[in-house]
Amino acid sequence: MKRKRRKFSYRSSGRKRRTQRRFWPWLVALMVLAVAALLLLPHIPPSEEGLARSTALVERADYYEVSLDGKPLFRLDNIDNWTISRMSTNQGDSTVAARGRHVGMWARRTLSPLCRGRLWVEGADTTQWNALRAREAVAAFSSQREVLAQRMEMMEKRIDELQYFLRVHSVTDEGFNVVADWLQQAEAELQNVRQVAALMQKDSARLDRMQVRLVQEFTLLYNDSAGIEQRLPCHIVKADTLSGLYLVRTEDRWMPDSISPQYLSLAARQYRSEKEKLLLVPKDTAFVNIQIDDAAYQGQTNQQWHPNGHGIMRSANGKVFDGMWQDGKRHGFGISMDSDGRLRVGEWQDDIYQGERPVYTVDHVYGIDISRHQHEKGKKRYAINWSQLRISSLGTKSKKRISGEVNYPISFCFVKSTEGTTIRNAYYAADCRAARRQGIHVGSYHFFSLKSAARDQANAFLRYSSFPKGDLPPVLDVEPTNAQIRAYGGTEKLLAAVRTWLRAVEQRVGVRPILYVNQSFVTRHLAEAPDIKRDYQIWIARYGEYKPDVRLAIWQLSPDGRVSGIRSEVDINVFNGYRDQFEEFVEQHKIQ
Repeated sequence: MKRKRRKFSYRSSGRKRRTQRRFWPWLVALMVLAVAALLLLPHIPPSEEGLARSTALVERADYYEVSLDGKPLFRLDNIDNWTISRMSTNQGDSTVAARGRHVGMWARRTLSPLCRGRLWVEGADTTQWNALRAREAVAAFSSQREVLAQRMEMMEKRIDELQYFLRVHSVTDEGFNVVADWLQQAEAELQNVRQVAALMQKDSARLDRMQVRLVQEFTLLYNDSAGIEQRLPCHIVKADTLSGLYLVRTEDRWMPDSISPQYLSLAARQYRSEKEKLLLVPKDTAFVNIQIDDAAYQGQTNQQWHPNGHGIMRSANGKVFDGMWQDGKRHGFGISMDSDGRLRVGEWQDDIYQGERPVYTVDHVYGIDISRHQHEKGKKRYAINWSQLRISSLGTKSKKRISGEVNYPISFCFVKSTEGTTIRNAYYAADCRAARRQGIHVGSYHFFSLKSAARDQANAFLRYSSFPKGDLPPVLDVEPTNAQIRAYGGTEKLLAAVRTWLRAVEQRVGVRPILYVNQSFVTRHLAEAPDIKRDYQIWIARYGEYKPDVRLAIWQLSPDGRVSGIRSEVDINVFNGYRDQFEEFVEQHKIQ
């Protein structure tokens, strides 16, 4: 059978064309309306509730990357001040960055209203910096090598100070753990500075070919369901140089379910800016990060922006203080490191350092010094019961923090031998023998007189005293008043006489003597004799609650202590260190 041909209907075809002609205008109109709506939405004032649900907390980390021929060499957190800048040759070292917290705003965009993990957040214009400042920074590289050399020298001094503190203190002493942390950080810092200095020296001929660029990294901070802070890295989408903001996006486009993303309208920018300011507005005892003059402060404040409570202050010149504050002043316990590397651990009052206030326990190493005054009172004579010696009181002239009962053994005893050229202690030889029989480390001391020549006094001391092997070094006791020093001829003349005595005795005995002075002498006079402070062990008398603020071997902390077995009051001394350090001291300085 033949298949019938289907006739083409012009009528049906015309109907389709007419339908299509009616549909396209509507489609175009809908598209125009959609675009118009997208363009109009950013201009609709956002609601307060929507703005409140649009913010997030974002951390910004800024650092500078130095490279040569496109190969990264090291990074710094401060390109302008290499004296204090943190630096590292490890390109993944996240600690080398200046960090700050900012308010981010979950973002919509005009033609892309879905958020998809985008945030507007405050950021510097790195493009402008890299264009304008990079060449200036590179031009200064040659002078920065000298800065690094000076910094390494200063860091070595700081490390020496920190190590010294740890050597003469115990983990139970206040501030020990903080100082230990500082030492660890300082050693790591010195290593990083040395590595950067080595790179600068190695490539000294190619310094002008180095490049510097400012890098910014962003991290979203949020609390999970358990209330634990989580960190989510973000990458930069674009910079808006007109508004001073960056558009960033979370790496996996994550965002909370309850957010209300906003267009970057004037109202949204103002709201974000007000929230940003609230980050820096201190509430009573709140923990903040603020800039005070040339210093960065992290810690608690009062409502007047003053450090109040615990906080850490770091100055641009390298000074740092970690401790207690009261209305902007250091007040209470704290630890400081000056720009010259000097460490201070102890108490402050109204911004003035008072000193270290130890806690006395049986673990410390105690000793006494004696003369005829422990045997005579008026016309009466008393013997010392050497087998019963125990310290029962540390004296009452000053407050002392004591843990437990005062019932301490005596580990060392210095016995007066001579004074000037004519005075001799009649009890000297017998006391020395008795102390040695009790296993007490013994040393002999001479009381310096301004009425006779230093060499003659040294000879008199050497003739009358005994120096058996194993004894502690001899001691020169210097106690003139300021008026007596002026009458003698001044500080320089006295220090010259002291050197004469010390050298004469050292030459004969074979060990360097110990110098006994009071705190006033150290402050007023010994500062003019850095060689004596450097070369000789110092024994300081300071009858207060605070330990002398210098390096010392022994501290005479009271003149009115009580010792069972001795009838009169006794000078009480404490060694600057614990048992291990004392045994090391004896081994290094004893008479051979």
